[in-house]
Amino acid sequence: MSAAQESRLHLEIAHVLFLDLVGYSQLLVNEQRDVVQQLNDIVRATAQFRQSSAAGKLICIATGDGMALVFFQSPEEPVHCAMEIARALKSHPHVRLRMGVHSGPVDQLKDVNNQTNVAGVGINIAQRVMDCGDPGHILISKRVADDLAQDRLWQPLLHELGEIEFKHGVKVGIVNLHSAEIGNPQVPAKVSRQRADSELTASSYPLPSGTPQKSIAVLAFVNMSNDPENEFFSDGIAEEIINALSKVKALRVAARTSSFAFKGKNENIGDVGRKLKVHTVLEGSVRKSGDRLRVTAQLIDVTDGYHLWSERYDRQLEDVFQIQDEIAENIVRALRLVLGEDEKRALEKAPTESVRAYEYYLRGRQIENQMRRSALQYARRMFDRAIEIDPDFARAHAGIADCCSFLYMYWDGSNANLEAADASSQRALELDPASAEAHTSRGVALTLRRDYLGARREFDLALSLNPVLYEAHYFYGRACFTEGKFEEAVSHYRNASRVRPEDYQAVLLSTDALEKLGRHDEVLEAARQGVKLADAHLELNPDDARAWYLSAAALVRLGQIDQALERGRRAFAVDPEDAGVLYNLACTYALAGSNDEAIEHLNKAIQNGFGQREWVENDPALDPIRGDPRYHTILRKL
Repeated sequence: MSAAQESRLHLEIAHVLFLDLVGYSQLLVNEQRDVVQQLNDIVRATAQFRQSSAAGKLICIATGDGMALVFFQSPEEPVHCAMEIARALKSHPHVRLRMGVHSGPVDQLKDVNNQTNVAGVGINIAQRVMDCGDPGHILISKRVADDLAQDRLWQPLLHELGEIEFKHGVKVGIVNLHSAEIGNPQVPAKVSRQRADSELTASSYPLPSGTPQKSIAVLAFVNMSNDPENEFFSDGIAEEIINALSKVKALRVAARTSSFAFKGKNENIGDVGRKLKVHTVLEGSVRKSGDRLRVTAQLIDVTDGYHLWSERYDRQLEDVFQIQDEIAENIVRALRLVLGEDEKRALEKAPTESVRAYEYYLRGRQIENQMRRSALQYARRMFDRAIEIDPDFARAHAGIADCCSFLYMYWDGSNANLEAADASSQRALELDPASAEAHTSRGVALTLRRDYLGARREFDLALSLNPVLYEAHYFYGRACFTEGKFEEAVSHYRNASRVRPEDYQAVLLSTDALEKLGRHDEVLEAARQGVKLADAHLELNPDDARAWYLSAAALVRLGQIDQALERGRRAFAVDPEDAGVLYNLACTYALAGSNDEAIEHLNKAIQNGFGQREWVENDPALDPIRGDPRYHTILRKL
């Protein structure tokens, strides 16, 4: 418009929300008209738009492929409006919108038709801020963020991205307004400043080659409750979602130990995807207050930070099972996976009718994962409490069986643990014969009883029910090794590795079976691969003694003695009384030719409860000391 056609009204500070329809130019003319109309309907239906418009403190400007909303009362107005729009867009996934907010000077102008328009730096900077984002982002200038941050309620939503230089040397701090509640994406921490017009674009995150397209990591959900003890509940919900998704054959799910390693860390989503080799990440939060429960969840594509799906659930505590099912089902839908009838039933099945029993079960699962003697003893008590409330809770019975099996294997090789593992695994199967996990627990218990035929039957049944159950493959391999079936052990260990490619345990344990088979070249290859996987695991879990001592033995086989012994010392420092640590250090010392240290650690391992005589007899790492009379004296103690 020319100067003759307009007259200046006045200059004042305004608060601008600039909106842009992404992909608008690629639409057909009638599609463009429809999407603009939908955007208009969405924006005008927001409470903030109606309120500011009714007060006469709002100017709406159409831009062809979006609009600018100019508010004049408070910097919170455009932000509230943006959040309301973002919530509404959940029902319009095809409307791909990015938004930018800035406060600055604007000129109000009138054209020859007496229509009010605005222009000025406030409008221009709002558009530049918006241009920094991708679909779903709500970006605000640092000036607006500073105003909002005076209210503590806004502070958790503000994530600074640094200062960006636009055209003509104008520098503006960019802040991402991110909320799991509304489901808008996080902007990657690293952004490109090399755009031809000096604007910002969100960086993409290249993933390692071979990363499956249908893959996910479920991060530990954040405990938003006032009581920090409720962390077991938020952890448990995330773990239950992992277990549910693991039943989907077409989806690779990162192991809990890997994904939970990011708990409490402010890790970039792109880095999480790269380290865990997954295309998508699920993150969320849980707020539990009395019988009320609020769960938020959002599924993010790690290559670009886009949200594929997000939702907030405000329910009663008794609805927790339904919430978990809905989250799993929405992930399946978002990733366009096709489920078989057995997979659908597995996702929909509630583990118990009692929320109180479930809470005790989650407490047990959280502590059981620590895999220490005291942790397993405490976990067993929690599973016992769950069964007191619901005697037919199959998973709790299986939990007791696993606790007793692991206690027998590593800390307390007593008949009491052996009998309890046997009885509890049998009861779990009676209650839920279609549970692959229960069949696996039963297989482990029967292996310890040296009923190898029965154990094989249970592992086979587990894998027929869930061919991608890592634990079934892994413990099947251990059972075969214990039985002396080394070829089959290698096969099952490799199957476990295919199911969980980031796992170091199956690869490193396969070296023992390969050594027994005389396949030396394959021993070295498995050792190299296992050390590499253990290193990646230790980067996230530096206090995992098992990763230290298993990779130590592999390094001895690779001729790296000094590095191996250092790893053994690291494992010992984590838990010097742990029977599993002591036994594996004995193996490392034996392979390294330090027979006295090997005998000493083996003897102490047996004294501290290591109870697997068949494993000791078959383990090739101990071959160097079998001719020592002290070895046979120790063996007689088992």
